[in-house]
Amino acid sequence: MAVVVSLGISIAIVPRQVMPWTGLFLMYEWTFTIFFLLFGAFLHLIYQRGRRIVTQLTPVSADTYLFNSDSKKDHPQASSCDIVSWYYGLGMAFLAIVAPSLPCIFGITALFLRLGLMVVGGIILASFMTYALEHLAIRSFLKGCEDRDTTQSRECFLC
Repeated sequence: MAVVVSLGISIAIVPRQVMPWTGLFLMYEWTFTIFFLLFGAFLHLIYQRGRRIVTQLTPVSADTYLFNSDSKKDHPQASSCDIVSWYYGLGMAFLAIVAPSLPCIFGITALFLRLGLMVVGGIILASFMTYALEHLAIRSFLKGCEDRDTTQSRECFLC
């Protein structure tokens, strides 16, 4: 849904009076900018849902607090920068640039071969994006669950 919305918005906001290559570049740029903003908002929503669902399912008991506090002593607070998310994001950006550039990279001038390479690159990009976005959503939900657990244990410590 984020891809369709971002593509529709980018087609609507790119002016019609620009050169075709400039318009294509602007549409490409706006599509990815809007897509990452929409998907980032979706991941934040999933993260919040993960934080909320833990409180609905499991109340915190004293045993859970002791278990969590013992396991957290050895591990310092992790930073908010997730390296796996960066790898997925950089992989998607790399494939998004390379997929339409494959004919130029290989020096192919035949029209149908160029289109075929671009389609194959698009299929690879779509496959990787599907895999990456699914895993990012799952990681975001689980991170929300883990953050809620640590927040609950800190609240009990203050009691």
